[in-house]
Amino acid sequence: MERYVVLFGLSLLITGCQDPPIHELQVARQAVENARREGALVFAPDLYSLAESELTIAEEEFHEQSRKVFWARDYSMATRLMMLAQIDAREALSLAQEEKQKTSMLDLAPPPLLSHHGDLEEFRLTNGDDPFRNHRRRGGPPVP
Repeated sequence: MERYVVLFGLSLLITGCQDPPIHELQVARQAVENARREGALVFAPDLYSLAESELTIAEEEFHEQSRKVFWARDYSMATRLMMLAQIDAREALSLAQEEKQKTSMLDLAPPPLLSHHGDLEEFRLTNGDDPFRNHRRRGGPPVP
């Protein structure tokens, strides 16, 4: 019986001695920061807010587990939330970059060409009712 108690105690120690997911936390923070810097808050606000919330909850869970005795720590929930934050932040980043590119392409697009002279019917270059009346060519004879 003693043997089982010792084995059970050792198994608890082994499973409870997880390394804290510090690297995952840093990667998730960086992903959210990159998304924010690239304008995800403006171009993909819902997805960015979701990633930010997941990161906040993951950090809280991480700190809560860190305060526990080492054999009772379980970082699995924090790790899952960090991974979700990374995925959502990267998706928000991608959407923000696409939207920024679309916006810049619209800014660079040339104005539409006038394809029909009917667009200019109301536009007159006159000093009166008769088009080109009182108009003279430079260096040439007057126009009748």
